[in-house]
Amino acid sequence: MKKFLFKIAIYTFFILLIGNGIAFLSLYVLGKSQLYKNQFVKNGVTATHFDYVVLGSSTGLTTLDTKLIDKKLQTSGLNISMDDTSLSSHYLMLQYFLSLGKSTKQLILCVTPGDIHNSTVELNNNDYRFLTEVQDTLIYNYYNRLEVKGLKVLTYSKYFPILGVSYYNNELFYPSIYAFLKPNKRNRFDEKGNYTYPQIENNLYDTKLATSRPKFNNPSFLKIKKLCEENKIELIVYQSPIYRTVVEFPSTNEFKIINHSTILPEDLFYDNIHVNSKGRDFCTLAFCEELKK
Repeated sequence: MKKFLFKIAIYTFFILLIGNGIAFLSLYVLGKSQLYKNQFVKNGVTATHFDYVVLGSSTGLTTLDTKLIDKKLQTSGLNISMDDTSLSSHYLMLQYFLSLGKSTKQLILCVTPGDIHNSTVELNNNDYRFLTEVQDTLIYNYYNRLEVKGLKVLTYSKYFPILGVSYYNNELFYPSIYAFLKPNKRNRFDEKGNYTYPQIENNLYDTKLATSRPKFNNPSFLKIKKLCEENKIELIVYQSPIYRTVVEFPSTNEFKIINHSTILPEDLFYDNIHVNSKGRDFCTLAFCEELKK
């Protein structure tokens, strides 16, 4: 019996050793690619200084076209927004961007009313994409602070990468194989970090006209604001269009607010919170006019 248990222990040890080796290699390959936005910022962006960066979730990713802004205003910008995230991830992305030795004059922070009003800080669905940098104290501390339920899969991946890679295998392991074959391939964004939704009709659900009056309660927003002040970055809060919703922010002199919640014709929406490709051009041109004021 002892011999049997000993063999089981040996086999388990070697399986875990090999598994961790494969997981480490997977994260290493992915970390050298441009597949996800944080790897793109690190490996695919050669410039170190920008006139502005656009930061947000999917609304930031798809509403403002940095190529068109640069063409109209003769500027140099970058979109570092990442889909399916919230202000906690935006704060992490801004910290990460600055930690790479990059800088910007302006931060265009694309917000949503629910997120800006939310006082709870939590992990987001796509935070696993930073797992390639889990050895970085900045990333590790973020995971360790916000992983509060169950096994800390992301946090403990610093020591046992098999945890994160096996848990997020469809998002990390298989993409790492793809990244090995095509290291410069990007996941749904162009060389300036932008993405757009296509022209699709009937993708809206009917709603009555609503009014949202969010307050700036989110702790991560306050940290972003402070980080901008410390790095002499002008903060501009941008509210993208929302289908049949009026957003009313409290007045403030601490930062500029560009509120485009109601500017978009209904046929230029992709869905209730995202614009289509024509809607992106519409919003971008309107945004450029606001910046000129």
